[in-house]
Amino acid sequence: MDIVVILLGLLVGFILLVKGADVMVTSAVQIAVKLKIPQSIIGATFIGFGTSAPELFASTGAALNGNLSLGIGNIIGSNIANSLLVVAVLYLFIDSSYNKKINLNPTTSCWMMVVTTVFVSSYMLINEFPLILGVTLLILVIAITYRLVNEEAIEDEEYLEEPTSNMWPKAILSLLATIYGSSLVVDNAIELAELFGISSIIIGVTVVALGTSLPEVAGTIAAARMKKPDIVFGNIFGSNLFNIALVGGASIILQPGAIESDVSIQMFMMYFVSLVVIIISRSTVKKSPLVGYSMLAAYALFIFSLF
Repeated sequence: MDIVVILLGLLVGFILLVKGADVMVTSAVQIAVKLKIPQSIIGATFIGFGTSAPELFASTGAALNGNLSLGIGNIIGSNIANSLLVVAVLYLFIDSSYNKKINLNPTTSCWMMVVTTVFVSSYMLINEFPLILGVTLLILVIAITYRLVNEEAIEDEEYLEEPTSNMWPKAILSLLATIYGSSLVVDNAIELAELFGISSIIIGVTVVALGTSLPEVAGTIAAARMKKPDIVFGNIFGSNLFNIALVGGASIILQPGAIESDVSIQMFMMYFVSLVVIIISRSTVKKSPLVGYSMLAAYALFIFSLF
């Protein structure tokens, strides 16, 4: 009976977390439009934040509960899921008529690798997550957001031109739903780990990471069917960047120090698959079950390596 209650709590938590974050970001964008904030700032900040909102609330919630392991596991697992699962979905669902090389602005992918390098190399050197790393990551995300505002403005988005009604109530209710959802996810994830006698890091890398990566997977299916692979890769790079710099920085500042398990191998895998996705994004994109299933197999191998 305990397992049923825990899994139900996780499910409800994920629904509130993911849907709440989605509505929260949409409401924030509409409020920003109402307040006449420039579209370039909205595009580079709210939309970038939106891709990492579920991870942010789940990881910082874990850190506030004194469980940095769950938060770090969520970041690593989400970035690997973004890189492998999302690309797999793209190559499996892209229209068979699509066959061309996409023209991506390299700025976001370069910054993603900068913050990934800082995050991974720091851990490899001292085997923990010190306060200075958290501060450095937050400074980086502020500087990067400023650059994105100037270099990667998003123009003419339809939803920016049509403010919805009841913006403030929706923003407040969605924020509360997101916070409560993240609390449910974290609490039940910890109980799940204790019930099966496994570490929080594994639960964070698998269950929590998969749950918080669902918006990226769903968005990828839609973008693939619309023949918009550039949106998919932009989402991967932006989400991975914000996951490490914003989510990682905030979580480490709240609960700096060591975690319960060594994650050197997982860190290396996260770094490696991030590079692989950049290489793939520079290649010709077309429907390829071979690439898709290879990515799925790589993700399954990663999950297997945890045990």
